[in-house]
Amino acid sequence: MSADWPSVLTVAPSHAEMRQYTDRWGMGLRSLPIVALVSCVAGACALVDPVDTRYDNIGRSLATARNEAIFLNLVRASHDYPLSFTTISQVTPSMTNTSSLGLPNFLLGPPISFIKPTAAAGSTAFTPSVFSPGRDVIFGNTTASDTTAVSSNFNVATQETSAFYEGFLRPIDLQVLDYFIRQGYPRELLYWLFADTVELKIRGRTLGMRYDPPRDTGCDQTDPRHLCFADFIVIATAAGLTVEEQTLQTSGGGGSKGGGSSGGSSKGQTTIFARFCFDPVLARRAQHEMAERWDAVKKAFNVTLADPKCGSHWDPVKDAKKPQPDTLNFSVGPYEFKITPRSAYGVFEFLGALIKLQRKEAADFPLPQLATIPDDPLLITVAQSGTPQCFVHTWFYDGDYCVPEDATTTKRIFSLLAQLIAIQTAASDLSITPIVRVIQ
Repeated sequence: MSADWPSVLTVAPSHAEMRQYTDRWGMGLRSLPIVALVSCVAGACALVDPVDTRYDNIGRSLATARNEAIFLNLVRASHDYPLSFTTISQVTPSMTNTSSLGLPNFLLGPPISFIKPTAAAGSTAFTPSVFSPGRDVIFGNTTASDTTAVSSNFNVATQETSAFYEGFLRPIDLQVLDYFIRQGYPRELLYWLFADTVELKIRGRTLGMRYDPPRDTGCDQTDPRHLCFADFIVIATAAGLTVEEQTLQTSGGGGSKGGGSSGGSSKGQTTIFARFCFDPVLARRAQHEMAERWDAVKKAFNVTLADPKCGSHWDPVKDAKKPQPDTLNFSVGPYEFKITPRSAYGVFEFLGALIKLQRKEAADFPLPQLATIPDDPLLITVAQSGTPQCFVHTWFYDGDYCVPEDATTTKRIFSLLAQLIAIQTAASDLSITPIVRVIQ
């Protein structure tokens, strides 16, 4: 209530006083739209939704979810549990903000009282009749309000389809192997992951090697030199074994006999051919990285550089006309090698077997050691509860599992597995990069 007006009037105000207070209230009313406009402008600036922050949060969350899904399947494989694959096909984050600003309830004019005469006729006494609520402005819950609703909706789809498993169980071919070699993955790491069995034929005798923990260390007991699977990986890497491709473009047919043009044409086809070859540059680089281990292997097995050398002439069309085996074959001098590749599913099972060995701490079984990666030679590193910093974390019925932050080789394997699944499966069955739609 204004201090200039009494709460109860015993006399009626003059015309000048009424005009004074009416002008004062009129100025206040004229200023209210300006105040409301400034408040709305300021509020709109504060409520703008920043897309960059939400985009960053969603991207980080999806990357964490992908790594944890891969890790959980590796842990499942270490317990001989069936693998399960799901994907987030679509993410729809939304935020709705509703702000309202209205004028409060107020009294127009001063809070004066109505004056009416008493019941006695001709009396000069007046009795005031007061109905003022005691204040000029009343604020309520509709004067100013703000409501914010934030949600992130996503679609989870199973990948348990025939098309998915058709690619997931397909053996890895030379073209896929070449993809990863060209991305800078160590060849020694790729050979450990992709080679399931190796057969070595020399002078009519065949030796078989398969690293299958904890059942088989990969050594052929009939070999007097005790050549093992790990030795083959070292030899193949140090000899510069790699993949090269040729792309042939066949022109479209069209044209009639006698050299006349038919006016029609068909599109040509592009065919990619791949083969094993040996690169001397890669060989020298690997031998330098292996240092003493390469000297020991070379002396023990009398290893020499092999043919064919990368870049040498070869006729892929002629070779393609021959029956093609489902193995990867090459020769090194008198040695003939036949490699049976793994599938993407086989890679998960192989890494799960290594995790099982680490969990059981089987000290008598040799774990794969990478000779060309001295900073983190262990093929995969997984620790159970107690590790403070984890690159990725998951849990199973027997406790928590963690990939330590310093396990650089294991982190590269996670990247490789995500790419391998995407390559070996159709795009419609695996959305490794989910669609993100931001709704304002």
